[in-house]
Amino acid sequence: MNNFERGVAALQEGNLEDAANFLTKEIEENPTNSLAYVNFGQLLLSMGDVERACLFFEKALEIDPELAAAHYAVGTVYFEDGKFELAKKHFQHCVKLGMNDSDVHFMIGLCCVNNGEDRFALPFFQRAIELDDQDVDALFQYGLTLAKLEMLDEAKVNLEKVLQLDELHADAHYNLGIIAMFNDQVTTAKDHFNKAIECQDDHMLAMHALKVIENKEVE
Repeated sequence: MNNFERGVAALQEGNLEDAANFLTKEIEENPTNSLAYVNFGQLLLSMGDVERACLFFEKALEIDPELAAAHYAVGTVYFEDGKFELAKKHFQHCVKLGMNDSDVHFMIGLCCVNNGEDRFALPFFQRAIELDDQDVDALFQYGLTLAKLEMLDEAKVNLEKVLQLDELHADAHYNLGIIAMFNDQVTTAKDHFNKAIECQDDHMLAMHALKVIENKEVE
């Protein structure tokens, strides 16, 4: 293996010191290897050094403006910084460049949600699920977004799929409880709220929902 391959392998294994050494040597010997800059940036991100990581991602894009991995990395940084519109543009550019995995579509959907564009998020979550039907996060966000748009039957189907993959998903139980309440299925709602609390003992929303039901029953 060359220095780049050794650096990537070390990074994947969590051996940051070796990764830094190998990737530094690669950049010194091959300063136009854009992927070496991306991976060094990822290393810096894992260490919490966001500012320096961005410099490496920007260098990668300076060398190769059409490098999807660099656009994805920059999009992730913008997303974490709350700059969702900028993040979305980079993720969408990844798709234009041929990146077509579940994660990138999921991230575009999340950007839309955080921008208050729930309806626009739906096709991206749907595409993420088509590419990986075991993606619990994408299934949950799709179900949650459907619920927010009052498409409750479809939301219920997808949230139940979440529980098929992860029966301890507290938020899926909570939102299924809310849907049951809307459908006047009080017993089912209570079951889901109690399960949400079993899965996460500090689930305040589920606790509050149970209190609302209990207060109504007392009345």
